[in-house]
Amino acid sequence: MPSLSLVHRTRRKLLIAAICSASLLSALIGAGHAAELQKIAPERMQWTAASIFEKDVKNDELRKQPRMNLSGAACVPTTPKFTSCLIANDEKKYAQFFSIDGTTLTPRKLIRLSDEKKDPDAEGVAYADGFFYVTGSHGRSRHSDSDNDSSYVVFRIPVDPATGLPKSEPDGENVVGVESSSRLRKALRKAETIKDFFDEPLAEGGINIEGIAVRNGRMHLGLRGPSLNGKAFVLSVDADALFTESRDLAAKVTPLALGPDTGIRDLAAVSNGVLILAGPTRDEQVPYSVWFWDAASATATPLRMLDLAGVDPGAKAEILLPLEEDGTSVRVLVMFDGLENGGAMSFRIPR
Repeated sequence: MPSLSLVHRTRRKLLIAAICSASLLSALIGAGHAAELQKIAPERMQWTAASIFEKDVKNDELRKQPRMNLSGAACVPTTPKFTSCLIANDEKKYAQFFSIDGTTLTPRKLIRLSDEKKDPDAEGVAYADGFFYVTGSHGRSRHSDSDNDSSYVVFRIPVDPATGLPKSEPDGENVVGVESSSRLRKALRKAETIKDFFDEPLAEGGINIEGIAVRNGRMHLGLRGPSLNGKAFVLSVDADALFTESRDLAAKVTPLALGPDTGIRDLAAVSNGVLILAGPTRDEQVPYSVWFWDAASATATPLRMLDLAGVDPGAKAEILLPLEEDGTSVRVLVMFDGLENGGAMSFRIPR
């Protein structure tokens, strides 16, 4: 009698085969989106970091250092702006506070997220209503296709909504003032359409969370994979319920037609919805682009393709941080996994 694992893999392969018949149409649709999108160049200004994003870990080669693996960031809407921001990396067990002054990013105190043996593979950061949120990837290891249990977690850090200061003094060595929840694991196992890709290799469309945004009490988690029939996916849950065992998560999966082999690399809440940073699910020749989603419907609107002509092709755009917005445009900071201190550049995206 076949094992449950074999049955599960067979079901998933059949699902992939079932959608292949629509791949040509999806490619045409994706090509249409690409044709519609105007390419936008970065602003002509130089962004710098006042010091490295820590730590400079002894005996770690440069590519393993936190400053080369920045993966998510968000800021508290303080006055003055950007005095309290948080940035995560996908290699270590801590995140780091930072501030922005003009075009300078200033790293500040570290905050330890986890005491697990392995790092949480932190991939996204959001802020809303007095809390920073940091999500793990909720997927298998990208490089070794091994179990990645420590990644099935979301952290919540309470801060003063006026000043952005954490309620507890940040500690880089011990977990202090950080809540954690593993409830998304069960939600992903049951999630419509994508459940067959739970805990599967990324190369075979396995689930991998890369973006997070929280708006109006709902937490939206953007999936890098799978991409099915030209659609990427957002899992949305009740943000407070995620940290309250007795409450229903009210989980919902929303498919968004972003194009073939296109996943969500980050999400960012803005005044009237959520911005999506879209890009390749793995190493496909898919351009990075910014989309708008109203956080309710099953339709995302393409805004602009990012002109990254001067960026190392091995770098991955993984951070989309809103800087300012009005009725006609939104200004964003884009940062990269694979560039030292994120290689920040800014874009003004017309709405």
